[in-house]
Amino acid sequence: MTTALRPDVRIAERAGFCYGVRLAIDKAKQAREEGKDVTTLGQLVHNQGIKADLAERGIRTADLADQVEGGTLVIRAHGVPKSEFDRVKQADGLEVIDATCTWVLQSQKAAQELAEAGYTVCIIGHEDHPEVKGVRSYAGEKHVVVDDMDRSTWERVPRTKKIGVLSQSTILPNKLEEFAAFCLRRCHDLRVVNTVCPVTLTRQDQSVKLAREVDAMVVVGGKNSSNTKELAVKCRGIQPETIHVADADELAADWADWLRGKPRIGITGGTSTPEDDLEEVRERIYVLTA
Repeated sequence: MTTALRPDVRIAERAGFCYGVRLAIDKAKQAREEGKDVTTLGQLVHNQGIKADLAERGIRTADLADQVEGGTLVIRAHGVPKSEFDRVKQADGLEVIDATCTWVLQSQKAAQELAEAGYTVCIIGHEDHPEVKGVRSYAGEKHVVVDDMDRSTWERVPRTKKIGVLSQSTILPNKLEEFAAFCLRRCHDLRVVNTVCPVTLTRQDQSVKLAREVDAMVVVGGKNSSNTKELAVKCRGIQPETIHVADADELAADWADWLRGKPRIGITGGTSTPEDDLEEVRERIYVLTA
């Protein structure tokens, strides 16, 4: 009788929560532990387990600022549009904890400074992403948003004298470079502010390094998480045997057969994926391949 060899399962360095997401969650939990009535403006994280934990603690989520009448409101790491921020800061009886990521705050500031200097601000990312909605609210009337995955949207960029380029913090750096080169052909004065999050860069680099060393990659994170989807695209470009799963349960339900016969398996996760989820996926792989 032949016994299957246990696969070598490795988790990428720097995987797990990013600093901004962790800080937002910690601030919400601390406020709740202090007995405050806590609501978050939008979901703090795309992870189902973390969302359930926050709900069990009594931390609510509101989609719109108008839905919150009192208590303590936590603004998530993605930030919010300027009009919403101004509205909640001026609301009577509402304490606001601003957990906007410092990198996102820099993007908002850059958008405002470019607009005030007369640049048409061009933002590459996902138009419906909350971070982009916030940043563009600082970019003045002359701004456009293009999709990093759909080059046809780049035709929205006008032919004008001055263009300022920003990006969603989680897009692939090569997309920002490609878009900047495109904009250069449409203006005389181009200013590019690199707003790709350095943590995202490090996470991608470490994940790609691991993808080169294994026979398969498992990317763990919410299916509507932009940075997790980008991470899966990046890994798949190196290792075609790459899958994106929300958690260990989805891995077991849909990918058990796929795992077998792969001696070296790598695991990484998006910025909203806690370390515990990555460890759970590793343990589940051991069980499924036993």
